[in-house]
Amino acid sequence: MPCWRPPVGSWPTCWRNNPRHLRFKELPIQTLNRLLNTFSNLLRALYDPEAERGCRWLSRVWLPALFLGGALLWGKFLNWGRIPFDFHDWAEVNAPRLAFMRDAVIKGVLPLHMPDSSALRNVTDRFMSLPDVILSPQVLLMRWMEIGPFVLVNTLLFYALGAWGLLWFRRRFDLGLVPFSALFLLFNFNGHILTHMSIGHITWNGYFLFPWVLALVFRLLDGGRSWRWVAKMALLLFFMFLNGSYHHFVWVLLFLGLLALGNWHYFWPVVKTSLFAVLLSMVRILPPALHLNTFDSEFLGGYPTLMDILSSLVTVKFPEQSLQVRSMLSPLGWWEYSLYLGLLGTLFLAVFGIYRWVKNRDPRSGYPALLLPILGVALLSLGRIYRVVRLVPVPLLSGERASIRMIILPVAVLLILAAGELQSWLRGRRLLPVEGIAGLGLLLALGHDLWQHLKVWQVSNAFAAFPVTPVNLAIKVVANHPDPAYTTALALGAGVSLISLLVLLSLAWRR
Repeated sequence: MPCWRPPVGSWPTCWRNNPRHLRFKELPIQTLNRLLNTFSNLLRALYDPEAERGCRWLSRVWLPALFLGGALLWGKFLNWGRIPFDFHDWAEVNAPRLAFMRDAVIKGVLPLHMPDSSALRNVTDRFMSLPDVILSPQVLLMRWMEIGPFVLVNTLLFYALGAWGLLWFRRRFDLGLVPFSALFLLFNFNGHILTHMSIGHITWNGYFLFPWVLALVFRLLDGGRSWRWVAKMALLLFFMFLNGSYHHFVWVLLFLGLLALGNWHYFWPVVKTSLFAVLLSMVRILPPALHLNTFDSEFLGGYPTLMDILSSLVTVKFPEQSLQVRSMLSPLGWWEYSLYLGLLGTLFLAVFGIYRWVKNRDPRSGYPALLLPILGVALLSLGRIYRVVRLVPVPLLSGERASIRMIILPVAVLLILAAGELQSWLRGRRLLPVEGIAGLGLLLALGHDLWQHLKVWQVSNAFAAFPVTPVNLAIKVVANHPDPAYTTALALGAGVSLISLLVLLSLAWRR
């Protein structure tokens, strides 16, 4: 009986027995299974680097999207270069300095003397006599752009360098996309870097070089103690100093010193690196040496208590509240305290960066060599402990007034180690789909918290919260004049730097 015209009552039987119907019935199930398998494989590829290698397009889409998303966030944070300079350190320090440098670049003259000392801490009119002014090569970009756009472009350049450094650790620890994304967000958008940049500390771009510092430290731990290693680390520190990141330069030297103190195998490479880093930086060190007795030397201290450190990790304070934390225990504002990682970020740091890292004690992750540098620099950022270091008659070390700031170096190191430990934990288990989806939800929640904090501290909101400090950038022009002592110090420092560079490159090349 033809199936197309069945008798009454026989339609169901005829339809069920038709092979075409059976294929039609199975098609949605097969398609659904394929979709579920594809989704499961993609979900696994977000956590498992081995599975990720099976669908390489995923990382080729994910990583550029992550980087571009971060660049957009920095663009929003800095108001796309339309920065209101009339507040806090933008007005008092860095906007006038950049205006002066731009005038020097446009005129093609050396940036020797400012018209007054107001932007140089009222110490001198000698521009290069302050250790935290920007003299790195990218200042030449100001020949073609205004100050605000330059700040944005300069920040994005260092952000890109930092992202490149983080990719080195993605390869070393074989990080999956989700653990790497957590590290990427926490490193680039924590409270420390955002609040400092918000109030005008543009020399904090040296922070983005920390991944490269730690990458070279890992090379040292792996046995790379040659002159080539010394040259790379010393040149990196010199570039950091040229960028005005004097504080970060000192913190890294302290970190390396504690590394050598904990293991004598690293003593001579660290000594040679520190020596050449200082010799290379003589062009930046000798001019400030002319004013050693005139700089403000009041010690501002570190975190008053351990609870303040914990609070700084999870508490969002608005710019309007940033001055209210000043007390008899500390004269510092909240931008000096903030380490904001959010609750999830703090758990990530504590569970994987501290607990599991110490528990596993895996030498491949830098344990125990990194234990003393991490703990030592963190302790120096607490209370008045750093005063002991300031007793050492070394101007580079005694010039560090707010030791509270240096805690960001061990925090950055622990964030990187935490990503490696998270990946190690994931490697030992097979995630269920529901766990993979939950992990994506946690990553989204982490990003949400960091985004909320970024919105609060973006420069346009900070400007509205702080007292207005009018600044006339048009008058910050080059006012060079005869100054034999200053020019002699510059020439001598430049000579020492150049000779040290040639010697260092020669040693690195020969070995």
